[in-house]
Amino acid sequence: MPGDSPRLLRPEALGGLMARLFAAAGCSGEDAATAADVLLEAELRGYATHGLIRLPAMIQRIRSGMVDPRARPRVAQEREASALVDAGRALGPVGALFGARLAARKARRAGSCAVGVVNCDHICMAGYYAEEIARAGCVGVIAGVTQPLVHPLGGAERLLGTNPLAIALPAEEGRPMLLDFATSAIAFGAVLKAKALGEALPPGVAVGPEGLPTTDPAQAAQGALAPFGGHRGYGLCLYLGLLAGPLLGAKVGKPLGRAVREGRYDKGELILAIDPAAFGDPGEFRRGARAHIEEVKASRRAAGVAE
Repeated sequence: MPGDSPRLLRPEALGGLMARLFAAAGCSGEDAATAADVLLEAELRGYATHGLIRLPAMIQRIRSGMVDPRARPRVAQEREASALVDAGRALGPVGALFGARLAARKARRAGSCAVGVVNCDHICMAGYYAEEIARAGCVGVIAGVTQPLVHPLGGAERLLGTNPLAIALPAEEGRPMLLDFATSAIAFGAVLKAKALGEALPPGVAVGPEGLPTTDPAQAAQGALAPFGGHRGYGLCLYLGLLAGPLLGAKVGKPLGRAVREGRYDKGELILAIDPAAFGDPGEFRRGARAHIEEVKASRRAAGVAE
């Protein structure tokens, strides 16, 4: 709450608490640990918008029956280089991790693999699953869709999701190189965080319920977020929703919003894995990618920029 003194917690204490809460809500020990680890990883990286703040909603969805804490994801359709996973109303981290591991295994045989995951809850930190694929030696790409929270470019009502994109590359030292962002101007979790802390939002990232620009997170929570990056970000947001929604037989836009209100998170996640060995020497790929990143980091900086 505003004015409260910050408290420091040991990561293992916070992770253990979250795991116990998930277990108390009915999750198996393995699934509770998976969900807690995803939230803890987001917290440790400074992305609190996808960490502990998500826990109450996840528990509430279990208690309401929207999420089945004992669900076991299964492969509903499969080809050599693709699969469709029905997560059975599982927690998002459980369904997405199952899909990521399946994609990596199949990519090592076929060269690449596309896995659609449907019928699971919010996956929280999309980069977590891309990095899981990268640690298996493959390039990982996650395209996601969420319930409507973002207005179209030039619009004023919720119609698009915050639709994340994550790309992770395997690296020599075993620490994947990761790109992970929402295609809204800010993540909806940032609105929740600002509301909880009594802080204002940056200008230009949201409109209130009447469609007027606002910096009040309570108004933004009732209104809509803006897409990032003008028409380019808007187009990316729109098409990620189509890839993670209709392509997989899942919902997008207003039908997804209605499904969520009715207690069904009928959305999808498109998970891609690419084995660098399908195109040449994986070691050369990793070294080349790292060399270019280092080249960028060492390049001449603009005035007033530290890094």
